[in-house]
Amino acid sequence: QSKATKTMFQIVSKLVVATLCVAGFFQAVEAQNPIKIEEMIPMRDGVKLHTYILLPGDRKPEGSKFTAIVDRSPYGYTDMEWITDIFVPFGFAAVGQDMRGTEKSEGNFTMWQSDADDSRDLGDWIVKQPWSNGKIMTLGASADGIGSIQTPKTSPEWLAAQYIIWASPRMYDILLPYGTYKQKTAEDWLMGVTMPNPDVVYDNIQTVHENEAHTPYWAGVEVTDEQYGHVNFPSAHWGGWYDIFQLGTMQVFDGYNTKSAENVRNTAKLTIDACGHCLEAGDFFNQNAVQGRTALVLAQMLEVYGIRPVSRNQIKNVTFYVMSSNDEAGNAAGNYWTSLDTFPKARATDYFLNSDGSLTTKRASTADSTSFKYDPADPVPTLGGNNLPDSIGGSIPCGPLDQAEADARADVLKFTTPVLSEELALT
Repeated sequence: QSKATKTMFQIVSKLVVATLCVAGFFQAVEAQNPIKIEEMIPMRDGVKLHTYILLPGDRKPEGSKFTAIVDRSPYGYTDMEWITDIFVPFGFAAVGQDMRGTEKSEGNFTMWQSDADDSRDLGDWIVKQPWSNGKIMTLGASADGIGSIQTPKTSPEWLAAQYIIWASPRMYDILLPYGTYKQKTAEDWLMGVTMPNPDVVYDNIQTVHENEAHTPYWAGVEVTDEQYGHVNFPSAHWGGWYDIFQLGTMQVFDGYNTKSAENVRNTAKLTIDACGHCLEAGDFFNQNAVQGRTALVLAQMLEVYGIRPVSRNQIKNVTFYVMSSNDEAGNAAGNYWTSLDTFPKARATDYFLNSDGSLTTKRASTADSTSFKYDPADPVPTLGGNNLPDSIGGSIPCGPLDQAEADARADVLKFTTPVLSEELALT
C-alpha cells in the first residue's frame, strides 16, 4: 500500500469511529450478517471493474430493496471504498468500485477521463439488480470525490444525492496552476497509485506534459455550467482552508449551489475546516475543534442521505472555521466556528505597495519603483500553504509555516502594514 492510502485510511478510520457513534445514537436497528457480493462488472467497452457490494443481511420483509451508496476509488476497497459500509445498518446497500486501471480493475487509469461513463455504467447495472430500489447516492473524498463530480455529467435519473469531500472540478488548475507544472504533486501522487499495468503511470505523466497548455483534453474532467444544471438532488461539500483542493471545493460548491436545477438551487451545504488534506495544520487550530475538524460533517452526511432529516436553526448552509494566529490575541479574535446562510461577500480594499516596503491603504506621494533579480536556477522555495504533504502521498509541506527563510532572500520583496490597531477580517 502507498503512503497516501495508508494515511487516508488512518484519517477515515478516525472519522468512521465518530460516524459509528452518531449512527448508534440515531439508529437502534443494526444489520446482522450483511450479504457480501464481489463482481467484475463490464463497462460499455468490455473492460471489467472490480466491485464489492454489501447488502443488509436482515432483509425483512423478504425481497426488500435498497438505495445504494457508492464510492468509486483508485485506492481499493480496504483503503477507501469500505467507508460506505457504515451505512448498511441504516438499510442501505454499500458499493465500492476500483476505478478503471487501478487495484483489481482491468483497463488503464485515465486520470478521471472515463469516470463519467464508468459511473453511469455502474449505476445502470446497480438499478437492474433485484436488491435495488432504483436510487443511488455517491460518497467521495479526494481522488474519489473528483470521480464523483463526473457522475452527474450524463444526467443519470437514478442519482439521488452526493457528498463530496476535498475535490476539484478543474484538475488543470491543480496540476498546472496558472500554467506552471506542479511536478512533485502530480508525479508523486501518480507514482503512489496501484495500477495493474505499472507502465501506465508514465503514460499519464506524459499526457500531462503534452497538455501543459490548457488544451481540450482537460475539458474531459471539467464541469460546464450546462452540466451543473444536471444537479437536481441534495448535495454537501467539505473543504479545508489549507487543503490542496480548496479553490476547487469552492468552485464545485458554487456550481452545485447556484447553477443547479431550480428545485435544489441555493440548497447545497458547505463545511470548511482548517485542514482538509493538510493534517499538519491541525496543531495550529485546536480552539473549538479536534485537530481543526468538526463532527458537523458527519451529521450533514446523515442529513443529505435522508438518514437523519432535521431542521436546524443554528446550523446554516455554509459553515466554516474562522482561522487566526494560535496565540492569546489570535484566540480572542478568531479560531472558532461560524454558520451562515450564504458565503460572505468580499468587500475589496485597495492596498498600495510602496518602495520603502510599507503597505498602506493610501497611495504614496512619490512614484518610486523597486525590483529584484530572478534566477530560475534558484527559485524561492514553497514553505507551507495549500499543498499535498508527504504524510498523505505528496512531498510538499503544508499549513501556516514560518516564512523567515524565504523572507530573508534578496529576491523576495516584502511590504508590511503598520501594526494593526483593530481586528482585520480577510475573506
